[in-house]
Amino acid sequence: MFSLNGPLWRALNFIGDVVILHFLWVVHSLPLVTIGASTTALYYAAMRRIRTDEGSVWSNFRQSFRENFRQSTLYWLGLALAAAVLWLDLNFTSTYGGPAATVMMVACAMLLLPYWMVLLYIFPVQAKFRNGMFDNFKNALLLAIRHFPLTLVLTAIWATVWLLLAIWPAFTGFLIICGAGALACLTAPVYIQIFRKYLPGELEDDLDRSGGGFFGRLGK
Repeated sequence: MFSLNGPLWRALNFIGDVVILHFLWVVHSLPLVTIGASTTALYYAAMRRIRTDEGSVWSNFRQSFRENFRQSTLYWLGLALAAAVLWLDLNFTSTYGGPAATVMMVACAMLLLPYWMVLLYIFPVQAKFRNGMFDNFKNALLLAIRHFPLTLVLTAIWATVWLLLAIWPAFTGFLIICGAGALACLTAPVYIQIFRKYLPGELEDDLDRSGGGFFGRLGK
C-alpha cells in the first residue's frame, strides 16, 4: 500500500505529473502565439504518461514542443484567425438584419461544427503522427467524423467543464492549479483508443514496455 510501487504512491505521483503538465502548458503558452505548440506538447506528454509512463513528463513535453513548434504554431494562428472571422460575421449578422445577414448567419453556423471537430483533434493528431499540415487537418476532420460517438464524449467533457465554471465558482481554483493537465489526462485515453485503430501492435508493445500495468492497459 505504502511502497514506492504501491497504488497510493502511484496515484500521488500521477497527480503530481498532472500539476506539472498544467504549469508547463501555462508557462509555454504565455506568449499566446505558442499556445498551439504547448497544446501539442501537452497531449504528447499526457498520452505517453498514460500509455507506458516512459520518461518524465517534463522531458516529453519539452521534446514535443521543440519538434512540433512550427506546424503547431501555424495551426494555432490559422484557427485563431478563423475564429475571429466567424465571431465578426456572427456579430455582424446579429447587429444587422436582412436576407444577407440571415444567409451569413446560416453559413457561419454550418461552419462551427467542422471547426470544433478540427479544434478537438488537430493538436493530438499532430502530437501522434508525422504528416504534413494539410494531411493532419484532413485527418483531424475525418477522425472526428469517423469516430463521432467518441467525438461526442470529448465534447461532453468540455461542456461539463464550462458548465461547472458557470454554476460552481470554486471550480476556477481547480483549473488554476491543474486544469490543463487534468483535461489532457482525462481526454488522452479517448484519443489513445482512436489512434490505436490505425497503429496495429501498439497495445501489445505498450503492455510489454509498461509491464502490463494499469497505465499500459489504457495505452500511453
